Amino acid sequence: MENKTKLNRRDLLKLMGISTIAVGAGVSAPTQAKAASTHAPNIAIIGAGLGGISLSAKLVNDLPNAKIKIFDADSTLYYQPGFTLIAAGIYQKSDTAYNKEDLIDSKVQWVKENVASVNPDSNMLITTSGQEHSYDYLVIATGTTYMFEKYKGLSEEFINDPKTNVTSIYTADGAVKAQAMFKKILKDGGKVILAEPNTPIKCGGANKKVNFLLEDALSSQGKRDKVDMALYTGGGGMLSSPVHAKMIEQFFIERKMPYALRHLLVEVDTERNIATFEKLMPYSENGEQKVSKERIEKPYDYLIVIPPMKTADFITEAGLAITKGHTAGNWVDVDQYTLQHKRYENIFAIGDCAGIPKGKTGASIRKQYPVVAANIIAHLDKKPLNAKFSGYTACPLLTRYGKAVMVEFDYEGTAPSMPCFGATRESWLNWFVKVYLMKPMVMKGMVFARA
Repeated sequence: MENKTKLNRRDLLKLMGISTIAVGAGVSAPTQAKAASTHAPNIAIIGAGLGGISLSAKLVNDLPNAKIKIFDADSTLYYQPGFTLIAAGIYQKSDTAYNKEDLIDSKVQWVKENVASVNPDSNMLITTSGQEHSYDYLVIATGTTYMFEKYKGLSEEFINDPKTNVTSIYTADGAVKAQAMFKKILKDGGKVILAEPNTPIKCGGANKKVNFLLEDALSSQGKRDKVDMALYTGGGGMLSSPVHAKMIEQFFIERKMPYALRHLLVEVDTERNIATFEKLMPYSENGEQKVSKERIEKPYDYLIVIPPMKTADFITEAGLAITKGHTAGNWVDVDQYTLQHKRYENIFAIGDCAGIPKGKTGASIRKQYPVVAANIIAHLDKKPLNAKFSGYTACPLLTRYGKAVMVEFDYEGTAPSMPCFGATRESWLNWFVKVYLMKPMVMKGMVFARA
C-alpha cells in the first residue's frame, strides 16, 4: 500500500515544476466565491511581518471599505524559515530579504513607526513618535522579542559579530555566521554546543536541523570523529508534539548524537569558552511541585544558541498578556481557536505573539489569517465567531542533506496534510518541498492572501 503514495523523481519534478509556476503566477489557492463585506471599520495591525502583511491583504479583499493601517518601522521582511538553509550553505542572506514596500497592498496605510503603547479601553494606540491612532479593531502581530541577554555574557551584538564563536540562526547575520562556522568545523573539528531555552519559542526544531545537517556533513566527509557536539535543551522534550519529540530522540540515538533535556543555558564565559547550564530536576514535596538545580560547566569551541523569547513590552503594560501559568505576563491572551482576546472583543492576535498552546510557525499563520479575517467580519455582523484555528503547526525537519520529515501536528495530535509526506517519514520529497517550494508559496502566494 505504501508504494501507492510514492512518486519517482521524474514525475515528482514535473509535479513540483507545475506547482511552483502556479504559485509564482499567484494562483496557488482558489478564491472563495462570496460577496465582500460592506462594513468600513478602522483596523490597526501592529507588526508588518508574515502574519500582519498576509492578514492585511486578506482584509483588503474581504473588507474593501475598511481603513487599514499597519504599524512597523522595519522596511525589510526576512523569510525566516530560510535561515536554517543559510547556515547549511544552500541559501544566501539575499535569498531571504524582501522589501516590505513590495509586499504591502497599496490600499493599506503603512505607518513606518513602532507602537509604544496601547490603551484597549479607549481603543487608542500611540507610536514611538507620540502620534495617537484610534481603531475599531486591533490585531497584534508583533512576533517575538529575542532576549539573548538572558544568557549572562551574551547580547545580540555579540551573536551577530562575525569575529566571535557564538551564533544563532534566529537572526539573518547569525545564520550567515553559522554558515562560516560550518566550514570551520568541517575543516578543523572541535567542540560544538547547541543550546535551547525553556520559554515558548518559534520553530522548536531549528537547532535540531542545524545539528542534523552538521552531523550529516561531517559523516559524509569522514570527519565525524573530529567533532564533539551535543544539544542541550532547557525543556523536558525535544518538541511540543510528543510523537515527533520521540522521533527526534530516536534519530539522535541512532546517529549517536549526544543530547540532554532539562539543561538550561544560563551563562557564557566568552573569554574562557565555557557555557554554564542549570540541570533542572523536578520533584514533588508534600504535593508541591519544585525544581532542584545543579550548575554544570561545558567547554566549547563553537556555541549555537536559541534565545529566550517574549512578546513586546507594550502588550504586558496594556494588560493584554496572559496573567496565569508559566507564561504569565507574556504572550497575548487570546482564545486558542478564535484568536480573539479573552477580555477585549475587538482585539485579536496572529502569529508568534499569540498565547496559544501551538502555532509558532509560518505554516500556522497560513491557517490563522483567514480565521482572524472571518472572525472580525462575524463580529461586525454580530454573529458567532465560527472560524476556528486548529492549532496546525508544520515544520519540515531537515534530518540530512537531501532528507527531511514533514512534522505536522495540531491541538489534537499529528496532522499530516498529504499521505506522501508521512507523519514521521524521512524522505527526499519533504526536503524538496522545504528547499524549493515553501518560499515561493509564502512569498508569492501567502503574503498576498493567495495561499
